[in-house]
Amino acid sequence: MLRNNNVVARIFQRQIQTPPPGTSVHCARRFYENLVPNFTIYDVECPDHSFRKFTDDGQYLISFSRNLLDLIVYRPTWLSYSYKEEDYHLPSRAKRFDSFFTQLYCVSLASSNEVICKDFFLYVNTNQFGLFATSTSQIHDAPAIGGAIQGVPSIERITFHLLRLEDGVILDEKVFYNDFINLAHNMGVFLYDDLLAVVSLRYQTIYILQIRESGNLVDVRAIGAFCREDDELFLNSNSQCMAVADKSKLHQSSGNHVDIAVHSNQLNSDNSFLSGIKQRLLSFIFQGIWSEETDKFQRVQCLKKKFYFHFQDYVDLIIWKVQFLDRHHLLIKFGSVDGGMIAARLHF
Repeated sequence: MLRNNNVVARIFQRQIQTPPPGTSVHCARRFYENLVPNFTIYDVECPDHSFRKFTDDGQYLISFSRNLLDLIVYRPTWLSYSYKEEDYHLPSRAKRFDSFFTQLYCVSLASSNEVICKDFFLYVNTNQFGLFATSTSQIHDAPAIGGAIQGVPSIERITFHLLRLEDGVILDEKVFYNDFINLAHNMGVFLYDDLLAVVSLRYQTIYILQIRESGNLVDVRAIGAFCREDDELFLNSNSQCMAVADKSKLHQSSGNHVDIAVHSNQLNSDNSFLSGIKQRLLSFIFQGIWSEETDKFQRVQCLKKKFYFHFQDYVDLIIWKVQFLDRHHLLIKFGSVDGGMIAARLHF
């Protein structure tokens, strides 16, 4: 049966006819055969901005000022001009940017010596929130203090801004000091529903945050040095017991108390424990190799070749990237420090 290609007739048929079961999407796609874009306008007068992307639902166009201090958001006006197939002449206004986009607002995000990371943007579909980032410049020769990884640069201040795209109101902010997060192309941040995972390359910590409907960024937990919620409490209690034992030895001994005090200070300042996530990685590798062999002799040989020989390589691994598999599972990528920094510099 021949179909009427007139758009008015198709709209009328869509109102009075019910498509067969399972063909509603196919019928809807047929309707848009009348509305396909088939003409390109060149040399459009665009504002001097750095355009990032459209939001996933196509409702907003994200852009930044050239000095990377302001956020400018546009809304598409969609179908603005039409023409007959034999007439390609459009008005001169059709070559202007404001004929297709309407500026909603301009918001200043960066403060003091920060600039907007133009390659970073995450969109929360459910609430139409936008997550943006500003940061100061990198310090490449920063000393590795406070548990930081040697060879990883430092950024004095990294700020995440949660903004409501409808009106440009900044709802909440999250600040990281003297840290390094790979913001280029969202490499160091992953969004899953209302959960946000932020990877600190410098301190090897995964921060889990929740984006509430009210627009608040709430800390859920941090995975890195400690994995379980009571790990820190256990280690602190253990260190207190060691301190008490050292004091008792100090009182019992009559001489060389200066050497004992120096030794005690070295124990407190130099922590030889691996991080919780590294301990779990090593345990998983060890148990996997252990279960490969049932014979005790073969098991020991296998552990020597596959685990102890590469033990330092496993210890030197760092977290590169993290993503959610679901709300309860994370996929973590480990790699060498040099490889991670080369990739970060290429994307930064």
